[in-house]
Formats: sequence, C-alpha cells, structure tokens
Amino acid sequence: MFAGLPDTERMMIMIKRRIALFLALLMGVPLFSNLASAASEPSAVVETDLAAYECLEVLAMYKDGSYQVYSFETQDELAACLETLAADEGVLLVQPNYTYSGQAVSVNEPLAGQQWALSNDGTFQVPGQQSRYPVYDDPFVLHFGRQNPTLGSAGAFSLAATSGSAVAGIDVNAQAAWDLYNGGQRSVVVAMIDTGVDYTHQDLSGAIWVNEDEIPGNGVDDDGNGYIDDVYGWNFYSNNNQVYTGSEDSHGTHGAGTIAASSDNQVGIAGIVPGDNVKIMPVKALGGSEGSGTTASLIAAIQYAEASGASICNLSLASNQDDRALYQAIANSNMLFVVAAGNDSANTDLSPTYPASYNLDNILSVANLSYNGTLHSTSNYGATSVDLAAPGTSILSTTPNNSYSYMTGTSMAAPMVTAAAAMVYTHFDGITLADVKEILLSSVKPLSSLTGLVSTGGMLDIGAALSYDTSSLSGASWTLPTGSSTAPTIEAQLFTQNGNLYVTLQVTDIDGDLAATAYAYGEHTASAFAGGTAGTAFSVNTDGTATFYVQQPGIYTFYAKDLAGNEVTKTVTLAL
Repeated sequence: MFAGLPDTERMMIMIKRRIALFLALLMGVPLFSNLASAASEPSAVVETDLAAYECLEVLAMYKDGSYQVYSFETQDELAACLETLAADEGVLLVQPNYTYSGQAVSVNEPLAGQQWALSNDGTFQVPGQQSRYPVYDDPFVLHFGRQNPTLGSAGAFSLAATSGSAVAGIDVNAQAAWDLYNGGQRSVVVAMIDTGVDYTHQDLSGAIWVNEDEIPGNGVDDDGNGYIDDVYGWNFYSNNNQVYTGSEDSHGTHGAGTIAASSDNQVGIAGIVPGDNVKIMPVKALGGSEGSGTTASLIAAIQYAEASGASICNLSLASNQDDRALYQAIANSNMLFVVAAGNDSANTDLSPTYPASYNLDNILSVANLSYNGTLHSTSNYGATSVDLAAPGTSILSTTPNNSYSYMTGTSMAAPMVTAAAAMVYTHFDGITLADVKEILLSSVKPLSSLTGLVSTGGMLDIGAALSYDTSSLSGASWTLPTGSSTAPTIEAQLFTQNGNLYVTLQVTDIDGDLAATAYAYGEHTASAFAGGTAGTAFSVNTDGTATFYVQQPGIYTFYAKDLAGNEVTKTVTLAL
C-alpha cells in the first residue's frame, strides 16, 4: 500500500528538514518516530509563517492575560520582532492580529405582526422588493446606498435561499414567556460586541446601558477606567467613545433591537425582553464597509465589557482562523457568550468556525432557523459543535436613523438566544450563568428537522425556559481552562515540489502536553479516533510540524489530543 520512503537526507533538504510521509488508506501503521522530545520547550508559541501576517501586525499575548499589538512596515522588521518575542519568558503566544466579520445575515407595536420569530401563525410571507422595509442581503453596504439588492444573491444574507411556506408554531414562544415574566428580579447588562448601536433610535433609547460614573462631554476619565467619556460604551474599532457612527452600524443596531426594542411605546417592533432590567452595552469592535474587526479589538472589547459590568455577551461574528488569543480571552472571562454559528453552509464538526466552535463551557453556539422549521441553507450546523437553532431568517428589527429592516443570518439568530438568556437570568433569582445555559438547552422545542444538525435537536423556546423547574438543575459550574490550558490546534498548508504534492501540518499545543496525533482517510469527527487509538498515528517534529507526501489524493482528517482530554480535528482536501 505504501511505497518506500525517499532518502531521509535528501527529503530533509528538499522540504527544509521536515519529515516526509506517505498518505494512504492503510490504518494503524506507525510511520515515524516521535522527535518532539528532542528539543527543549520554547518560551512562547509563535506563528512563524510570515505570510500569515497579512497586515504586518503582530499580537503578543502575555502570561498575565494582557496583550500588545506591534505594527511594522516590512516583513524583515516583523521577523526580527518574532525572534525577540519568542525568547521572552513572559510571552504566552505570538500570532497575527486576525480579522473578524459580522455574521449577518403582549405588545402593542405596529410591526409585531411581521415578527414571525415571536409568534408564527403560518401566514408570514417572505418580504419582497416592494416591501415597506428594506430587505438587506448584506448590512455592511448600507451606507453606500444599496437599498434593495437582488434577492437570491450568493451572499451570506440571501433571503431567497429558503423556500416553502411558514409553518405555524415555529417561533420562540414569546407570548407564553411574556405571560410568565414579571419584569425580572434583578438587572443584567448585555454586551453587544459588534458594529456600533444607534442608541438614539426611538425603539432603543430606553434600553441602552449608561455609565453613571462618567460625566458626559467633560473630556475627563471620571471613573478612572482608562476611557474618557465612555458614557454609552466604547469604540474599539476607532479607539474613541463614538459607539454609533452612522449607517455602518446597522448590524449591531439590528441585533440590539431583537433583544430589547421597546415593547410598549406603540412604535416599530417589539424586542424580546420587556421592562427595564435588561440593558444593552454597545461595544463597537467591527466597522468599515466590510463590518470587520481584529483580534485586538475583540479582546479589548471583551475585557472592557466584563470590567464595566456585563454578564452576557452577544458575538454575531465569525472567522475561519483558530485564534488562540481570542480563545484565551473568552476562556478567562466569566461572561456567557452567545455566538453565531456562521453562514458557510458548513458542518462545523468537520470545518470549525470560530469563536462558535471553541469547546468552552461559557459559549452557546446558535444556528439560523427559517420560518418553515428547517435550517436556512446558509447556516452552519454541527451535531456536537452547534448547540441549538433560533429564528434568523427574514428578521425585522431596528436599523439606524429610526428605521427598520429585514436581515437574515446566524447574526440574527444569536440575539434571540441572548435575549432569552437575559430573561432567564433576571427571572429566576439566584441562578448562575451556567444554570442559564443549562435551562436554555434543556428546554428547547425538539424538531425532527434539526436531528443530527444541532446537539440539542431543537429550537429556542423561551416560554418553556421561563417555566423550567429550577429544582432539577444540576448545580454544575463551568469548567473553564485556567492559565494557558488550551486544546491543541492543527493548521495545514499544501505545496508542490518537483511535481509532487505535499501537505505540512502545524500542530500547536500551548500547554506542551500533546498526547496523540493521527490521521484517517475521509471526513471524520474526533470520536472516530477513539481517543487517539484509531487511525494512523504520526509524530511531529521539534517545531510541531509534520510533512506528508501525498500518494493517494482525497479528503483526509487529522486529529490531535492533549493529556487534559482536549481533542481537535482538521479536515483537508488533498489534490493537485
């Protein structure tokens, strides 16, 4: 099945002293020895591929939880910095400053009848070009005047990708929740880490968090937190106190309206959470025409939100980069993070999207459910990596300048669950955020269409959540990594040499407790590797790399596990 290995010395010269292996279908044959123990442990985990630093920005995370971003004009300067940081004993990891983007896609409110997600009687019809309210397939081009883009476009926010009529009962059971909700027994602050939020909107102005320790407009950092005049939050995209900058902030404004738009002002829509005990903290970390932000802006936003009193955080954003610095920031936080699963139509058990796919107890990952009870065609899914589904298709909510618009995406689904988390947390006195997550997952409405697509097999049911018997709670607390305890990561890079195809893996384990690595032909989840006892085992070089000569093209899954039991897989298509 395997051809003989080429001469070791010749291959090491050809591929820069890395090990050459043949990929094939044969399972269970150890192909090379473990060389990783030959070298001493480096001071820091460093991404050394200069091509990964597209913006010539280096983010260094230190062992005390702080971070620093270094910017350079040339790759030579950047490379010199990497060497310096690698030798610094206080540095935990060094990586690019990655880029993130948003994933958008009893009341007396005049537009409540168009909010199928709250109450679906089966009569909802997809808004068309002649709708009174704009239908956006991409909220990040609004300020360029694109009012009604063609439905059915390939964008992640396409509305026409879902077919079929609305099905009665496919909703979050809002009326039952409102009948049970008493306004809340305590207050909670929800951080909207996103684009900015129009805090002057007629349907939102009463729901915005205000920093009472700051005197507006005096140019003084009155509360001593390092941010001058952060009355309504902070803008980490531009590093100022302008949390609303205009129409580019439609994405965050839309999510904020879903959670907390006024339900008794006889204007516009109804937010899910009534009353005054839930406040939205605008923390702008995304901006520009693409609605993007960086690792640094997100970490700073998370740390600011928690320090300012937020307990729940909505993250309607995603990236395909396994960003270990962002992972560490979330792992170090005590907040509950409700995260959009992403809009790639992907099985994230096999092709993870971050931060939704991080295996952390304080994350809830949310898929986009359509009005007919099926997942929207663009929604990511995963039997283990996505927790539940919530309405995210053709959602009507607030947009800047007292306007309202329809949007679609997991970005719209996540705020539904965020709102539910805030209601549950304020409704039941004395429960923890871990209890909130347990209640939400235990009270979903089962749907056969979601079996095998989300871990609970169900959709958000707020009415059931608010009637949950809290005496049945497990009382379990979150088990979050401490210090630098993280799961391994796997990155793959293909290249050709003399007409042959190779793949180089970079297996990174910050803790230095890598226990097993293996691969198998085809798409597999971590469970298929049986804790590292199944598949073809392989070893990594002293720098965490292993290079394979591809004899049999196709789809392969690579696996890594550490001594703490953390597992990760990476599925790669290997073809010329």
